[in-house]
Amino acid sequence: MTVFVTADKAPSVPSTIRLDPKAVLPLHAELYLLAHDDDTGALLLNQQSLAVGLAGALLLELSLKEYVAVGYTYDEFRLEWQEQPGRLTVVRPGPAGSAPLDAALDAVERIAREHRSGDQLRAWLRSFATADLYERVRGGLVAVGLLQRAERRRLGGLLKTKTHLPVHHGYPIRARAHIRDAVSYHAQRGRVRYTAPDDECVALCGLVAALELAEFLYDGMDTRDLTQWLWHVVTKHENPSVTAVVQAVDAGRGDLAVAAMQ
Repeated sequence: MTVFVTADKAPSVPSTIRLDPKAVLPLHAELYLLAHDDDTGALLLNQQSLAVGLAGALLLELSLKEYVAVGYTYDEFRLEWQEQPGRLTVVRPGPAGSAPLDAALDAVERIAREHRSGDQLRAWLRSFATADLYERVRGGLVAVGLLQRAERRRLGGLLKTKTHLPVHHGYPIRARAHIRDAVSYHAQRGRVRYTAPDDECVALCGLVAALELAEFLYDGMDTRDLTQWLWHVVTKHENPSVTAVVQAVDAGRGDLAVAAMQ
């Protein structure tokens, strides 16, 4: 079977985005790319599961940019931050730099107002990872020029399928390379020099593990072993916000599986 892809011309790109295959993309963009086949654009997991992962990625971006504190609340009387698992606190208002981040921040503000007790993190993931989040994220990546609309033609052109492809294969390839380097830093420390992974790379490792995408990293390592190493990277990094969100995504995906069996 031969597959032909005809891509539309990419739209103009805002100045905030660098179309450089060597550039590090936002966390949610890298996760989106790793969750799709580079050549066909086919989704590699359930769309609803990816929506939970994308929601987690956007929340982590807000956390790393210090718009939202995950797992902490501010004591106005003592004037200090206190650890409180499951809590989401808006540190500073938007705009946060992009439409997806602004929407995620607005949703955090609503949860903080309306869901004062219980696990706000899990509640936020359930409410924000709606059916249209996947399409909204994809549309945003098309709008900034990271994805291009394409058409797959099969069986001599008789079957046509609409799809979306990265404008350059360098983006997903580089994301996979960062993950491999993070694993190598821990697996071969003392024998091979690698730079310690930063928060965003660790978050990507954790989300890939939670969504069971390790087999599509083309690493050569056994999938089970690689997944364990990805969790190891998260654990050793000791960033409580990253750990909390990744664990919530993992649990959220488990909730979807249970719901599907009922």
